[in-house]
Parts: sequence; structure tokens; C-alpha cells
Amino acid sequence: MNINHINTPPSIAAALRTREAATIRDLHSIIHHPRSLARPTANWRPPSKALPGGSLTMALTRHRVGERAKARVLGFGEPREPAYLITVRITDQRGPVDPVAAEGWVRALVDEALIDAVHEVPSGNAATFVWLVDARFVPLHSPASLFAGFAQAA
Repeated sequence: MNINHINTPPSIAAALRTREAATIRDLHSIIHHPRSLARPTANWRPPSKALPGGSLTMALTRHRVGERAKARVLGFGEPREPAYLITVRITDQRGPVDPVAAEGWVRALVDEALIDAVHEVPSGNAATFVWLVDARFVPLHSPASLFAGFAQAA
């Protein structure tokens, strides 16, 4: 699907949910699949999927949330306990990623009512988004400061 003619992330997300529902389902399946859970081995790579209609690829990673991060989120006022950190990294084989298209894809993955739980972190030519989810994979609100320095760690 060519989304270059659509000019806002919310409108791109709406179009993707309609026209690329199967791709969105595939991406959700990758997030839930055990293979997306990060492993401490040098040869592990996150699962990825080429996105239709262009040269974008999305890599999806899931990390378990540690006790300190859980405490910070609960102290931030979120009543549900975080279970996983979801990281979505979008790359473009042609060069820098179009930030509007990248955000559109992420908005298509996350319920519109919870999109403010997603944080974008600087990552050079790629687009990287992170958010916390509970054990049922529902996004949680968290302080942006929790992800300070994330780009250097990734």
C-alpha cells in the first residue's frame, strides 16, 4: 500500500488498519510470539517483517520489565503492573525513515486511546518507539524519563 499521499500519522494508521489488517495482525503475532523476547546471546536478532508498499522493515523486540522499572511506573500513577517493554525499530533500506510513515505504522499497532503511552526515542536514520505493556499486552502509561539513555543502550 502506498501511504505517501496520506499526510498525518493518525490518517496513515486509519488507512493501514483498513487496508493492511493482515499485516497488522502479523505484527501483533510477532509481539506476542516467544521469539520476540530478547535473549542474552550475541547471535540473537529480533524478528522483523518487511512492510508492504515500500522499503520499510519493522523489527519487534520484547524485554521483561525489572523490579525498579515496575516501581517507577507504579509510582508514576499507573495502577497496572508492567510486564514487558516493547521496542519497535523501523528502518528504510533507502536511507532515513519518513517519521510520519513510521509513526503511522506504530499508531496502527496501538489502540488510539493509549497512543500517548508510546515514546519515540532518537535513533539516527531509523525510527524507534518504545512502550510498556501489562501481562495481557495492553499499553501502560510511563514517564518519558524512564527511557532516557535508551538510544545509547540499544
